[in-house]
Amino acid sequence: MNIFATAYPDAKPSDIIEWARGLKVNGGKTTFDPDFTPQIVEPIRAMTDADTRIGTFIKPVQVGGSTAGEVVAAYWAAFDSGLFQFNWQNDEVAVKRWHDRILPVLSSCCDIKRSEERFEETICVARYPNITLRVQGVFMESALDSDTVGRQINEEIHLWKPGFLSKARRRQTRVWNAKALDISNAGNVNDQLHQAYEEGTQEVWEINCPKCGGWHEMQFRFDPNKPELGGLRWDSSGCKMAEGNGRFNYNKLERTIRYEFPCGHSIKDFAAERRTLKGRYSAPKNEGAHISHRSWTFEGVSCDAIKWLTLIQEWHSAIRSMKVGDLEPMRRFRTERECKFWSEDSLPFKGEIVISPTIKKNREGLPDRIARLWKADWQQGYKHLGELEHFWLVIKDVLPNCNDQLIFEGRINSEAELIAVLKEHDAIESGAGVVDCSKNTKHLLQFCFQNGFHAIMSNQSHRGLFRHSDGNMRFYDEGRPIANSLNIPTRYEPRATPNGFIPDGREPLVINVNKGGMIANHFFIREMKSRVTQAAKDEGREALPSEYIECVIPSDVSDDFKEQYDSWERVGKDAKRKTDEVSSGAERFQQKRQRDHLLICCAGVDMLKDWAGILGDRLAELGVNKIEKKEKQ
Repeated sequence: MNIFATAYPDAKPSDIIEWARGLKVNGGKTTFDPDFTPQIVEPIRAMTDADTRIGTFIKPVQVGGSTAGEVVAAYWAAFDSGLFQFNWQNDEVAVKRWHDRILPVLSSCCDIKRSEERFEETICVARYPNITLRVQGVFMESALDSDTVGRQINEEIHLWKPGFLSKARRRQTRVWNAKALDISNAGNVNDQLHQAYEEGTQEVWEINCPKCGGWHEMQFRFDPNKPELGGLRWDSSGCKMAEGNGRFNYNKLERTIRYEFPCGHSIKDFAAERRTLKGRYSAPKNEGAHISHRSWTFEGVSCDAIKWLTLIQEWHSAIRSMKVGDLEPMRRFRTERECKFWSEDSLPFKGEIVISPTIKKNREGLPDRIARLWKADWQQGYKHLGELEHFWLVIKDVLPNCNDQLIFEGRINSEAELIAVLKEHDAIESGAGVVDCSKNTKHLLQFCFQNGFHAIMSNQSHRGLFRHSDGNMRFYDEGRPIANSLNIPTRYEPRATPNGFIPDGREPLVINVNKGGMIANHFFIREMKSRVTQAAKDEGREALPSEYIECVIPSDVSDDFKEQYDSWERVGKDAKRKTDEVSSGAERFQQKRQRDHLLICCAGVDMLKDWAGILGDRLAELGVNKIEKKEKQ
């Protein structure tokens, strides 16, 4: 008897797909069916051919990507030898996948050679006579600093720490016939996963048009300006709900859904019709890629396991979120459904200055304004520049629909000049404003108290958000009399209410603000027109002025304004942190230029819009529920 017989795997089957039909996948719930998602067949087969060493498979969610990994894992466990790593983003996910999906598929594979030893299969490790399988998370660097690895499956790479994929690759450099299968949704532009896909052959799933016979790469978005690309189409004009909140009657809309091919032929969202479509992967788009590294991708719209109505509903939800500044649902739709790599640089809005060439600054402003709001920002001045103390001032007119127009912006050289300019623009008697007292606090609080101005301070930004008496968290507090800070009597007698005494409405207040929240609110307002315009473009229509808030900047603004208005930028979660960075809790902002005073003044005016309820009323009309994030713990 040859006691080493089980150490040598049997001859490999000629076709892994036919061999795998009996495997129990999806946690043992179903038998492998390659016809369910034909897009996974080629990546699976490539893991058994003579040429492919690396396969990078970028796929949408819920299309059988994990099933592809399970089939390959069972095949390698049965017919290969050496060390086999099944890598996940962390150990918690690895353990769960081991119990829920990997171990069941291994148990269903009768071709795996077993020693029947007691500890042959332990948590996340299987030691078969011919191969050792280790299922692990790669959160710790030591997980990839192991022995030479002949086989690897790398899952959910878009969640891996930067540089870890290259560490995994280096474990295979000494194996002449190594194999690695990367399986993941798309991530961010230029991340390690994107680079891996770009270095591969870049093969895209395409469908054979049943009318013209041409091969076509199916895509979700239909561009009316490029109908030759085709795309998913539906008629939403007659399906909008009466509330006008951006929602639709999907029972009506569903009847209009069709996919339009470049030749004009269209098909409906019927499973029987969609399953008759023939598909294949295109020729390599990266002709320079070595034959040993193949990469594949396809959009969710081309998978008949996903209903098109589901995609449209998710798209509408992402559009609604994007209108209020929440980009996360759109990022997920792009990476998980369209299977495209995400970059905020691809968005049409980055807080850029949009100047109205036909409008000039003037004292009269907007005749139908509901408020004239202003903010002044005190500066000590730089001695080496020969500067004395001064203010920066912004005055805006605000309409009932929250649209605004800049009336004045510039530098003010003294407190007396500040009051004179405010009076000249009727911004004291018929307006409302604030002075930033974060520096030179005691003197400026006295100045505000004497003139009946409100004050704001950002010294408590580290606290996060502020809880109001209605239970909601906001980026500013409810204010308290300046007189309390100065330890003097209030200007007006407090008003008695059932809940106690409250300051008179005319009493000058000091309002604490979270600087990050104030800047986030400003960017939310100033970018709304761009967001809504892009959303309408994606829906194949023109945006209406009634759908957004517009901030009008006259053509004769100063160079100082143009420079300072571009002094802050929103950055993604992966951006390197800076000492002067601020955060709203959900978004991060970094200062690009030292002089930012006029932007901060504009942000203060936008805070007053929210404080006065003008912003909330307008958002309610738009069907937008702008919810403050929870206070950071």
